[in-house]
Amino acid sequence: MRSLIFPPHCFLLFFLSSCSVRGWLRWDVFLSFRGEDTRDNFTDRLYSALDTSGVRVFRDNNGLTQGDQIAGGLLEAIEDSAAAIAIISDNYASSSWCLEELAHIFQSPRLVLPVFYRVDPSDVRRQRGPFEEGFKALEEGFGVQKVVRWRKAMERVGGISGWVYNNRTIGYRRVVKSQHEESDLIQNIVKRILAELSNSPVVVASYVVGLDFRLEELVELLDVKQNGLQVLGLHGLGGIGKTTLAKALYNKLARHFQCRSFLSSVRENFKSQQNGPEFLQKKIVGDLSSHKVPPTFSDAKSYVLEMKRILKQNRVLLVLDDIDDAGQLKELAGSREWYSEGSRIVITTRDAAVLPTDFVDKIYEVKSLGNSESLKLFSHHAFRRENPTGAFLNLSNEIVSCTGGLPLALEVFGSLLYGKRIVEEWQDALEKLKQIRGPELQGVLKISYDALDVQERSIFLDIACLFLNLEMNREDVIDALRGSYFGVETAVTTLVSRSLIKFIDSEQLWMHDQIRDMGRQIILLLIRLSLVYDWSRLHRPKHEKMRVQTKMGTRDIQGIVLDLEKKNFPRDKKARAIAWQQLCQTPNFTSAITYFREIYKEHHHRYATKDGEVILNSTSFESMVNLRLLQFSNVKLEGRLKRLPAQLKWLQWRKCSLRSLPSDFFPRELAVLDLSESKIERIWGRKWCWHAQQVSNNLMVMNLRRCHNITEIPDLSGYENWKS
Repeated sequence: MRSLIFPPHCFLLFFLSSCSVRGWLRWDVFLSFRGEDTRDNFTDRLYSALDTSGVRVFRDNNGLTQGDQIAGGLLEAIEDSAAAIAIISDNYASSSWCLEELAHIFQSPRLVLPVFYRVDPSDVRRQRGPFEEGFKALEEGFGVQKVVRWRKAMERVGGISGWVYNNRTIGYRRVVKSQHEESDLIQNIVKRILAELSNSPVVVASYVVGLDFRLEELVELLDVKQNGLQVLGLHGLGGIGKTTLAKALYNKLARHFQCRSFLSSVRENFKSQQNGPEFLQKKIVGDLSSHKVPPTFSDAKSYVLEMKRILKQNRVLLVLDDIDDAGQLKELAGSREWYSEGSRIVITTRDAAVLPTDFVDKIYEVKSLGNSESLKLFSHHAFRRENPTGAFLNLSNEIVSCTGGLPLALEVFGSLLYGKRIVEEWQDALEKLKQIRGPELQGVLKISYDALDVQERSIFLDIACLFLNLEMNREDVIDALRGSYFGVETAVTTLVSRSLIKFIDSEQLWMHDQIRDMGRQIILLLIRLSLVYDWSRLHRPKHEKMRVQTKMGTRDIQGIVLDLEKKNFPRDKKARAIAWQQLCQTPNFTSAITYFREIYKEHHHRYATKDGEVILNSTSFESMVNLRLLQFSNVKLEGRLKRLPAQLKWLQWRKCSLRSLPSDFFPRELAVLDLSESKIERIWGRKWCWHAQQVSNNLMVMNLRRCHNITEIPDLSGYENWKS
């Protein structure tokens, strides 16, 4: 199967990103049930018990299902839930939307717990008994092919060990024999959910040392039994483990707070978001709100009012991870007066000076690991055992001493040496480490980068600059790279084994911010050596369209990420001047992107549609003959799409406002077409079928997720590389 081709040395040449924040899931549990069977009794009591225990439960009480159609909001709630409880009753299979819910639940890996409500699980698994007639009726109404998917979902749920409600005939399951035992059943379900989820939706590192003692100290400092607001600031060097400690603390305290929010990577996201802090503010409101659909607000004042309303009514747990400016804290967390008694706020930062004394009660310095802890962590990654042995013991101690007890450095350097059992290789690595002055983390990390082969380095840089904000899983990354490199799976596995990238939270691509910054600094160095940007083209537009061009020639551009969110809040007119000053004083990757972002903000209203889309002219891309990856969101293209480069391999156009793609748009090399969350109704017009064979050898993936208006797609059955 041919995969998406991506150029071997494709570096980001223009990056203007809203950098979507992948926060923790909004719901702990999605309740799937047949309302007329259980809504007013068992389901109500189960919901109440879960809710009382602090579990965030979604159930449809507002008629999101209409007739035979299942609403998009319901599917989104399923996707935004960590677990699902399916209450299977007699009439469950007579409802097409109940079955569609169940099928959608099984589309993604999540915990599924069935309750067999007065039905036999074997009947559920085989669709017999009370389910037989229901499925026959569905096959007549919807066709056998569609119903097969629902049958498979019922077969799967029937095979899961769950609870049987009020059925004496099943001996090997957990059975409720009387109404008196219902409360015990409900409590068992609640305990199972709390045990599986730990009521904690953030993932801590897979292996940690020296955490327990520090965690006990922090729990004591924040004592949840005491009234009053407590604000704790954690500060320390980058890579020292502040985020890991904050996650563990959050998990420890989460069950005490029904309203809670963990906001990751505030520093990066605050500066990268096209709308500044607004996206983060909306996430906080969404996390803390008890509404199924978070309230919307159009300006900073309405955000303040909504936050005050929520915070005065609830005790909250709020964690703001990695801030680097007191202004970020003020815009996101507001004032102490907003919070009700018993609330807890945790802030992590590299700089203790950004923690205002009039807001923060206690400051805790996260210190480096001790020698024994450092050796244990290093040994785990270098040997997969608790302690090194033999000739490597002294070498390990020397390496640990050079890393300064920084957990990230120990993990990355230990992973670099894993599998190497020649003493001379270790001695060579140690000499390189000694050349770095002090515990300079970036230098330690670059040793691991330098040890990669040429292809692995190129793949690492592609990921660091292009893929981190696209919510990609392992399969997505491999698909995007396989056409450009041989042995992509091996290279990705190497990067994972070296701890340079990770796949966490259901295989989501993740990279530590220090490693990401190292990769982008390498890119910046390459740009300084070989490229000159025409800054004036961007901050003095001559036309009423934003132009994507560089002085060194657009034919060299191979990848563009242009992820723009809708404009809602008024911006500070001085922001661009400040960003320019920062760029001049500290010319690095972050300051350059910040300056680009402020240019866009300043001109947004002039160059945006009434729906908040930014307008680009397709002629801007016409000369980019080597453009292979094009990703944008909330963008409206003016001009003919056929002007997009014929060599385009990946087009990701989320939130596209077009109703259909033009019939003359058919890039012959197109491998991935992603139109998710768009208003698209049909992919191509009828004329397109005459040219279908011209792309059939390459088209592999078409993503129409959350395209609720779609009515027609081309016949793709003959596509030899099609990936279902």
